[in-house]
Amino acid sequence: MIEIYTDGASRGNPGEGAIAFVFVEHEKVILFKAEYIGKTTNNVAEYRAMISALSEAINKNIKEVILTSDSKLVISQIKGVYKIKAEHLKKLNEKIKELSLQFDRIDFKNVKRENRFISIADKLCNTILNLS
Repeated sequence: MIEIYTDGASRGNPGEGAIAFVFVEHEKVILFKAEYIGKTTNNVAEYRAMISALSEAINKNIKEVILTSDSKLVISQIKGVYKIKAEHLKKLNEKIKELSLQFDRIDFKNVKRENRFISIADKLCNTILNLS
């Protein structure tokens, strides 16, 4: 089981955006990635970070994941606890569900920003934004 920690950030809302993810196995970072995504909102960045992470897991033939984010809103939308009003977020949510079908097991988890692996993803986003 691979744990995936994601973060999306925008400086301004909308503003310059970045995404990052960290793959963890047995409490050790085994892969990380961050990228600049242009002008966006924070919620779109959070979704895009998850989509990028799940796509990477599929490319690596990983079949069981726990996807973790500090975005309570996005995780609650994915789990169906919160309704999605914005059409553009509905499309991103549908993409997550489509990607999820390619896993034998997938769980979605919300954690506090202070989580050590979320902190790494957050620092990666900030590094990218500082460079852009």
